[in-house]
Amino acid sequence: MSAFAGLRNIILIGTLFGFHGLLNRSLLIDGVNEMYIVTLRVSIVTIIISLYCLKEFFSSITLDFFLKGSLSGILAIFIPGWAFIYALKYISSGLQSIFISTIPLFTVFWVFLFYKDEKITRLKISSVILGFFGLVILFLSGSTGLLNEGNLITGGLFALLGVQGLALSNITNKKHLQYIPSKAYLLTQWFVGSVLSLILFFSLDGKFESITIFETSKLLGLVFIDIFNYSLFLYTIKRLSATFTTLVDYVVPIVGILVGYIFLNEIVDSVFFITLILIFISLYLAVKDEARNLSKS
Repeated sequence: MSAFAGLRNIILIGTLFGFHGLLNRSLLIDGVNEMYIVTLRVSIVTIIISLYCLKEFFSSITLDFFLKGSLSGILAIFIPGWAFIYALKYISSGLQSIFISTIPLFTVFWVFLFYKDEKITRLKISSVILGFFGLVILFLSGSTGLLNEGNLITGGLFALLGVQGLALSNITNKKHLQYIPSKAYLLTQWFVGSVLSLILFFSLDGKFESITIFETSKLLGLVFIDIFNYSLFLYTIKRLSATFTTLVDYVVPIVGILVGYIFLNEIVDSVFFITLILIFISLYLAVKDEARNLSKS
């Protein structure tokens, strides 16, 4: 896969994921309990994926594969799912999407520690730092993206917890998908994520709720985005580097800020535009670096 074909996938994934935060935040505004949202969403996705992956799962799964898939399930499904839904109680969907743009920064850090085979060039580091600098400027503004409400510290800490899970899962996914069958790996991740979510839901005395048809449509939208995005993301990361694939998280804030403003009347500070320009530049530099590396190989 070329760098620009990968970029096409990244833009599609990032766009849909921007709507993911919007739908979650909208359900919270509707009064649906956050524990119920994440547990029901993950459970439905797991059931649908099992219909597609169950045969290959049973034919190829081993204890080693299951343990590795379980680790990635905790990192990629369980931790972000719960952390991000609680973050959205305190910050806007647009601001959360900007926190997501720090995933490449943390991925580079974890790659240095755990994944020595992948080369981190100076240009790629520069692109990540530039994107992070844009986030710092935004953070210093103190805006929660909500009108006279929210808590940046609490919401930001939850968002950063979810970011760490996704950053680490980018590396484990890249390593494990080199030899673990994709369907078995995918189902293991979601199965473990759903089991842990159910355990946490009942441990916290979660209650089943009745939701309206409109709320159900939002939930099904989340399910569609999860299945489509996650499958396309695994396909892309299997063929490109972990740090390049995390550039999807630069596209997310662009979409997240726009749709939050349009559909939920979230606050868009003028400093947001400075951040978006820096993100565009960092994305271009990283894609240019990846294209150069692929042409040499």
